[in-house]
Amino acid sequence: MRSDVHSLLCEWAKWSRSGVGLGARSSAWVTDTRGAAPNITDDMALRVDAAVIALGVFSAELRHVIELSYVRKLGVIEIGLKIGCGRRKVDSMLAESCGFISGRLSILEDAA
Repeated sequence: MRSDVHSLLCEWAKWSRSGVGLGARSSAWVTDTRGAAPNITDDMALRVDAAVIALGVFSAELRHVIELSYVRKLGVIEIGLKIGCGRRKVDSMLAESCGFISGRLSILEDAA
């Protein structure tokens, strides 16, 4: 399941970097108009946006880690340096974040 969420978050991040969603609020250096178009529908990308926003309500730090990893494309060591923790902690936070998002998306799909 983690790989499914990972793939979905990668496509959501491309969509977000194209200037919509959470990436639209980010600084201009995050916007990426080159490269392949995201392989995600606007509806699904908005669901992922909602799940990431809900993650931020649960834990702003977990949301920050997801955004650094997927939208800004930083590695775990770079993220650890930014937030002041080790690689294992970042891996744990990414796993927790993906689990939260996966659960939130399943709730949103059940409601739809």
